[in-house]
Amino acid sequence: MHHPDYSSISRRFRRTLEWTDDAPLEFLEEGVDLYSLSYSSSNAHFLLGGTSYRCLSHEITFAGTPESSEPSDQTIGENIHFRYPLVVHHAPRHLRGQQNRVLILFHGLNERSFTKYVPWAYQIWQHTGIPVVLFPLTFHINRVLPAWGLTQQESYARRAAIPDNENAHHFNAVISDRIGTHPERFFWGAEQSYWDIVDLARTIRRGHHPHFAEGTRIDLLGFSAGGYIPLALLLEDPENLFSDSRGIIFASGASVRDVNLSSHLIVDHMAEIALMKLFVKYRERLASPRLRHWLDLHGEGTWFNAFCGLLPNRTRLEARLREIAPRLLGVANTNDQVMPPGAIMNALQGIRRDTGVRVEELNLGIHENPFASPDYNVRDRSLMTQFLDLERYGGEFRHFIELTAAHLSP
Repeated sequence: MHHPDYSSISRRFRRTLEWTDDAPLEFLEEGVDLYSLSYSSSNAHFLLGGTSYRCLSHEITFAGTPESSEPSDQTIGENIHFRYPLVVHHAPRHLRGQQNRVLILFHGLNERSFTKYVPWAYQIWQHTGIPVVLFPLTFHINRVLPAWGLTQQESYARRAAIPDNENAHHFNAVISDRIGTHPERFFWGAEQSYWDIVDLARTIRRGHHPHFAEGTRIDLLGFSAGGYIPLALLLEDPENLFSDSRGIIFASGASVRDVNLSSHLIVDHMAEIALMKLFVKYRERLASPRLRHWLDLHGEGTWFNAFCGLLPNRTRLEARLREIAPRLLGVANTNDQVMPPGAIMNALQGIRRDTGVRVEELNLGIHENPFASPDYNVRDRSLMTQFLDLERYGGEFRHFIELTAAHLSP
């Protein structure tokens, strides 16, 4: 397995401030181009901050979100107009647009950059020849309000002052503050991301994307919280856009009630409790009418409802998993304390292990940094800058790439 200088690739990508859609960074020695393509979301209307909300499918209007001193989530420009990376084989301009396969890769919760995923994308491309899109989820990576960085200390002081709030940390302070205050953001952000991908898939499948031919097959790889988006897309298959897609769910897919999100790299303990209260324990009492409506009556919402582990939805979920099982691969980490491997197997394979979904186990590091950090007893800076330890995890990384490549093969 050839390992280029990933840090150099990531550094060059981060330091490139001016982009146009048709001018990639060229890595001629590796034979690969790295684009940063523009995208505009038309789905911010799902987010909090509206004076009212309209469900066009059922012709129902819901009350708006209570006023706040914060900017409306719906109006944050960085979350609406942004760029996403594309890793693709180097080709002259006149030969672009002929690709008929693409893999969309989704990151985890509270990610700040795509640096961790550059080795994944490069090796998947090298082993399969399939271009890889790295798509930022709502309010992550380059879709955040820059001013939030200036409020980090203030947010941390608030979170640290909450009694018994374990894992309060500067790194997770802003997202913990936002989710702890309004845990519904977790769902509405996922809703925007889901429909952003549907819109991108429409563009690709219809042949309107500059890099892909009409009818291009769209495969999906989701890590951690980002795994629930491809799961929902495969389960619901909106407009038959993903009827031939294959999916890899890595360290993801467990019922929400079985995950442990409290980590100084993800969210603090009180934010986790707020999520569990709303989506698992007291949904009927705490959820707004709009949230209950989407979880009960909208396709993608009902699948998220099933991920919460509510028993009435498990039968339907497992029946649908049996239908898509040949196209779905789960990858669990035996050292994972956030998404325990047993919980992933219970969700994807069913309690009776009868859905037919294949789940492979790898012996990796911690959930947040699986190919680099064996435990949490390392400096914070190392956790945030070192993402591939070839000496320690090179064999398992190679195994992960080989599993992915084999599953994506025709």
